[in-house]
Amino acid sequence: MARRKDHPREELTQLAVTCGRELIIADGTKALTARNVAKAIGYTPGTLYNLFDNIEGLAAAINCTTLNEFAETISAIRQRSSTPQKQLEKICHAYLKIQQEQPALWTLLFATPITIKSDTYGQAIHQVFDQVVATIRPLCGNKNSARQDAKIIWSTLHGICLLQQHGKLDVTKSDTSAVLLKRFLNQFLNR
Repeated sequence: MARRKDHPREELTQLAVTCGRELIIADGTKALTARNVAKAIGYTPGTLYNLFDNIEGLAAAINCTTLNEFAETISAIRQRSSTPQKQLEKICHAYLKIQQEQPALWTLLFATPITIKSDTYGQAIHQVFDQVVATIRPLCGNKNSARQDAKIIWSTLHGICLLQQHGKLDVTKSDTSAVLLKRFLNQFLNR
């Protein structure tokens, strides 16, 4: 088979990310294989390995897209909401919304090990995390406490989402993730 050269490298990379993302949304994280993505973009699997070191590199690129979208959502929340408390509440609900509306992307982002340590991936993570820290800082006084509180909040949200996704949240009695989040935020904000 002759090599295709229909797309420049950057365009082909974006095409692979977009198609990989669509495969994940449609069929879950197990659908993210070199063969599936290559077929979707009309290239050979070897082409993907010219763009990414491995399938984990493609997964990280897909996660960057999801993180960038979430960072934009957080930025909009921070601009529209008047108080840090309201901002934090809406950011937490936006996180729950990702898991509820895009569970496969959430799984790839938060429940799938990614060992790649690229600058791009790190920047995408910080675009989200640093905004959360900035939102919390007026509530706790200093940057270090805000950073630690942000980790506690993300850990709590992650646990709620993971338990909900696996049907283990309602072990003894049915409680929605929104109810549990409201209770947690009341305790967190009134400490």
